[in-house]
Amino acid sequence: MTQSASKSMSYLFRSAIAAFALTALAATAQSPAQSSSNATARPTYSSSTSGSYRIAGILVNAITNEPVRRATVAVLATEDNHTIESVVSDNEGRFSLERLPAAKYQLTASKRGFRTGFYDEHDEFSSAIVTGADQDTSHLNFRLTPGAVLRGVVSSDGGDPVEGARVMLFQRPKNRGFGDRMAQAGATVTDDSGTYEFTDLMAGEYQLAVSGEPWYALHGVQIRGQAKPASTSNPALDVAFPVTYYDSTTDEAAATPIVLTAGSRVEANISMHAVPALHLSIQTPTKPDGSIARPELQQTVFGSMAYAVSSGFLDALQTGTVEMSGIAPGHYQLMQGDPPRIVDLELAANSQVDPNGGVPASAITGTLQMASGLTPPEEANLTLNRVDSGPGQTVVVTAANKGRFKFESVPPGSWSLWAVNGSKALPVVATRSGGQQQPGNILTTHDRPLNLAVTLSDSETRIEGFARKDQKGVAGAMIVLAPRNKAAWQALIRRDQSDSDGSFALRDVAPGEYTIVAIQFGWSLDWSRPEALARYLPSGTAVTVTVNSGSVVRLPSPVAVQMR
Repeated sequence: MTQSASKSMSYLFRSAIAAFALTALAATAQSPAQSSSNATARPTYSSSTSGSYRIAGILVNAITNEPVRRATVAVLATEDNHTIESVVSDNEGRFSLERLPAAKYQLTASKRGFRTGFYDEHDEFSSAIVTGADQDTSHLNFRLTPGAVLRGVVSSDGGDPVEGARVMLFQRPKNRGFGDRMAQAGATVTDDSGTYEFTDLMAGEYQLAVSGEPWYALHGVQIRGQAKPASTSNPALDVAFPVTYYDSTTDEAAATPIVLTAGSRVEANISMHAVPALHLSIQTPTKPDGSIARPELQQTVFGSMAYAVSSGFLDALQTGTVEMSGIAPGHYQLMQGDPPRIVDLELAANSQVDPNGGVPASAITGTLQMASGLTPPEEANLTLNRVDSGPGQTVVVTAANKGRFKFESVPPGSWSLWAVNGSKALPVVATRSGGQQQPGNILTTHDRPLNLAVTLSDSETRIEGFARKDQKGVAGAMIVLAPRNKAAWQALIRRDQSDSDGSFALRDVAPGEYTIVAIQFGWSLDWSRPEALARYLPSGTAVTVTVNSGSVVRLPSPVAVQMR
């Protein structure tokens, strides 16, 4: 069962469940102690329901297979995720939720030191438990995964701790078909001992990056609201820390990946070295309204903006020049001029930027329209994700108001466009520019402004079916809804996981022609690449959704389960 309509929303859903788990854990921690440590704990119920079915089994550590004792296990309603019933696992890890009506339930478990999880969880999907006649729901093996911990100390020259350093954690995606980009998984700040810590991490490959400022650094003083160049200050204090990666390198390409396994505790210390700070001189042309074209210097880390460098506007209006000070050597992007240009800079010494350097950054303006013909939502959030290997930021965001939007400055390249209204994803089914319509959400920007008409799907059609093998429902299979039109692959592909009776539901499906495949043990498959699914598609089930399909499309026959 899909835990939400999109992966980004699944994180919000998981956060809500984590909050529930902590509340439930606090409540069950106050239950009466057992009379004997060797006695089997009696399950404690948080509420009562009326019914004749039960969900029961054993909760085990997914790594050691040992029983997980005194954990909170709960069933949630699938329609709104409210808690139906909760118990505490006994000393053998066993749990039993009794007196349940025939229905479909989410099953979740939580305990300190473990990641709050759902039954048979894969990525953001899990299998719901279906109670009823002929359904065996009393012998479940619920595997709960320990959370990993990453901690370390950030120090400077001489071993002194760096307090207040920003530590950024990035994770490499398991499936790389939509771009081999690192995604930021968290950020924290070091304490007065230079220590940082990330807890409750999932297994995977990570990278660390640290930015900070030497406590004694002094790049200039303020005189009547203007910055005095640091060159008139003590050069020994005009220093900066370059962004530093694990294992203590300032070269992003040479950063050492950190591989975390479930339940592991890894220490990763980073040493930062202060170097002379650099100064950047930038011409600032005057706009027609008399204001200056304010330059912006950004440093990106694994494609995400680490920070924007503030500038001292020394005599900018009088001299037409801005001097930026306190800059650490490294790779930057500079937005300058009017119209704006983006300059890639590898700074190793004080520099004066060529005002004609870089590539033009163009505005993307446009309107939203709904495939159904209805009025677009009052507000929507739009995101551009870079899909080519171009440098700099990989994400550009803006907001649409009453169906109109504008991305101010987008560098040339290939991008995928995504839209969200509140918690609901609105798939981009087509874009139109210059009278030519392109299916899907991929667009290419050049060195000139681009005007788009973007068609969004607000379809709420749900495809329901069963995944079966040898006439029996198969639980935990990966269900993929693959669009026949490969140009729309990214925008329209959907996934789900079959529930305990083999049922599945693919939600918010846009009109189009699709093939549904069910793959057992297929969760390591890179489903994001059409070629990875090519051998499964011929044995899949064809389905067509139209604007007149209604809210539910029920497949007339089961989808045959294929083996990975």
